[in-house]
Amino acid sequence: MGVIAKRPLFLLAAALTCLSLVFFLFQSRDALFGSQIQKPVFGSSDALVAADAQLGLVADAHMLPSADSFHRHFQAVTRLNGITVKEAKQTCTWPSEEPVDFQYDKDSDWVVHDRPDEEIASRRKEWHAYIAGDAGTGTGHGMIPYDKVKDRFQGRGLVIVAGNQDTLMRVKVILRQLVYLKSKIAIEIHYWDDEMTDESMKELSDMYQPISFNDLSKEHNIIHIKKDGLYINYQLKTASLINSKFAEPLLLDSDNVPVIDPATLYDSAVYKEHHTVFWPDIARSWPQNPAWAITNTPCRMDEYEQESGQLMVDKRRFWYHLQLASWLNNEQGAYYNQFLLGDKDMFRFAWHALKTDYGRPLKWLTSVGTENEGYYCGHSFAQHHPDDGRVAFLHGGAFKTVALEIMRWNRDEKGGYFRHYKRAPTDEDPAVNVNVAIIWDGAAYYHKNKTDKFRSAMCTDMSDVSVRDTNEILPGWEKHFGEIGGYWQLDQADAKNKAGEINAATIRSVA
Repeated sequence: MGVIAKRPLFLLAAALTCLSLVFFLFQSRDALFGSQIQKPVFGSSDALVAADAQLGLVADAHMLPSADSFHRHFQAVTRLNGITVKEAKQTCTWPSEEPVDFQYDKDSDWVVHDRPDEEIASRRKEWHAYIAGDAGTGTGHGMIPYDKVKDRFQGRGLVIVAGNQDTLMRVKVILRQLVYLKSKIAIEIHYWDDEMTDESMKELSDMYQPISFNDLSKEHNIIHIKKDGLYINYQLKTASLINSKFAEPLLLDSDNVPVIDPATLYDSAVYKEHHTVFWPDIARSWPQNPAWAITNTPCRMDEYEQESGQLMVDKRRFWYHLQLASWLNNEQGAYYNQFLLGDKDMFRFAWHALKTDYGRPLKWLTSVGTENEGYYCGHSFAQHHPDDGRVAFLHGGAFKTVALEIMRWNRDEKGGYFRHYKRAPTDEDPAVNVNVAIIWDGAAYYHKNKTDKFRSAMCTDMSDVSVRDTNEILPGWEKHFGEIGGYWQLDQADAKNKAGEINAATIRSVA
């Protein structure tokens, strides 16, 4: 009888012990996940890997074989403890005078004041709901299941957004360069509605094959977007990647000239491992940037902002990642464009949000431009092969902003507009800051009369780095650039002036 009387007490004690153990395990799990969130390198300890795996978070998620293999990983991502801006910025400890980010107004509210915890949590909840809306079932208002679209993608190729007259002229430069390189890579031009004419499509098709065209305004596209205006429409780039017929698109800006055959980049070790390559920009994201906390990512001191003049991605693996980037850029663009510049960093933070590493080149970018009387103006970025130091692209982002008379003077009287470059001696160490800035060139060195329409050039500079001869990294580029029609703005101006002179001479002869 005594043994029987004690049994309920024994069972109660055992039950309490089990409950305590379960509570301890859950608390330990949360602590582990909280610790994991503070680390910029995922899966850095066996304990964290084990805790992550328990909920389905994959340490090396970039190695998952297909888009649909991410579903359990995504579910685990939404269960991670949220962090605040205060917590996110603790991992970046630059001194206040250290050059970090110069692309935003220092008086902007989010720069001066940390965004409220409630706002961060609400925005995080929004993208959690977006990625959970599908969860592989096709239900809810979330992402489009890959199974519904997988038969629409195949092969590899360049994806270029173009259509207006200036971008078409730049595309012609790209096509002439690809012919020079003997490249056979396929090209798909994305445009909006009537900005691309039948005559333009025929002209480009006669220059290069294989080439195809896609109108982003039509119903056949997978995702549909709105065009904001005549000029900057960053959302067209994320939409073009998703709507492209290619399974492995290489996004290329129309002002970006390949220096090597872009088809060879698919064989790079970085791409083969990560199935993405995101190239760096010149600035870093400020520690207080709300995107860090919203995506549950501690600020990274070894990472630059992203430069999307070129981007490689395998949609068969990262279909959902691309949709999140597009959602941030389109449906949520009014909010995120306050602290992320257009499309470019939407990709980077979509991958961060989904706890997936992305491929990045060994070397940081090189600034290419020209120096006159001690004043350096970097107007283009040389971006490198992911595996080594070869220049793979020359992206003329600021080249198109220069006054034509300054461009002509440099080309015709100074020996070229690509005479110099600046490359940081620490370009293989992303944790070292270089004093970089975007500046306006008043062309004080240009001693000729300036017209009333003169406008200064927008330039980049690395003030602590000495200029060097561009022929060291791009032998003969100045001459070659002219041969492929790179100075088409000057050619058009010359033709217009010549036509005006002929017309004036005709009028005089008649008179």
